[in-house]
Amino acid sequence: MSGVTSRLRPYFLSIALHVALVGVIVALGLQNWRTESEVPQVMTIEAVAVDANELARLARRAPPKKVEPDPTPGRVLEREPEPPKPAPVENAQREKEAQALKEAQIRKETQARKDATLTAERARLEERARVQEQARREAEARRMKDELEAEDRRRQEDARIRAEREAALQRALTEELAATEAAEARRVAAARAASISVQWAAAIQARVQRAWIRPPSAQAGLDCRVSVIQAAGGTVIRAEVKECNGDEAVRQSLEAAVFRASPLPPPPESSLFERNIELRFRPND
Repeated sequence: MSGVTSRLRPYFLSIALHVALVGVIVALGLQNWRTESEVPQVMTIEAVAVDANELARLARRAPPKKVEPDPTPGRVLEREPEPPKPAPVENAQREKEAQALKEAQIRKETQARKDATLTAERARLEERARVQEQARREAEARRMKDELEAEDRRRQEDARIRAEREAALQRALTEELAATEAAEARRVAAARAASISVQWAAAIQARVQRAWIRPPSAQAGLDCRVSVIQAAGGTVIRAEVKECNGDEAVRQSLEAAVFRASPLPPPPESSLFERNIELRFRPND
């Protein structure tokens, strides 16, 4: 009996080792599950008693096989054991890392919002600056346009004033020249008329002198002025001595001589004809 027990002892040890290993694995799994779920559970382990007589009977049926060591100790179950759950320290570290990642994400999102706000503000300021610059350029363009238009109007006004001044000066020069020419023409005409009038008066005086009958009382140096009114064609209408250094006989003789000389000689030009004329009678001694 002791020999059989000695032969079966390795089986007992192997079974006990496997049972203990399974218990440890199950206990670790339950502990991790209890840590995650925080709900305590009770694991019941059922032990099977092995009868020595039954083991002896089994030993007589079949000789024991040589026990070879399992190249992969611990392979009792068909499925792979679950990886051990992380310890509480690892969970805390992971939670800390997760919290750090969350905070970093929050900081990143906050910074992104700040950057977006700054970008929007920068874009708004740039747009406002662009609008202001465009308004400034447009105002500058309008100012320059107004200045150019004002300068053009000033040039046109200056040109108009210069043209008016030049025209006025030209008119003044023309008028002055015309006046000078007219005056010269009048002077020439007057001189000519005077000359013609002198000639005409001399002709009338010559005719009157030829018609004058000298009275005995007439003295040398006789000088008389006779006013004559004549009609067209030289017909004498009236003759009157105004001034004379002779006596009454001389006066009457002069008036009679004027009537005898009628019609008086006409002027060389009809435009020089005058109805009222005055003769200066100075007979040749």
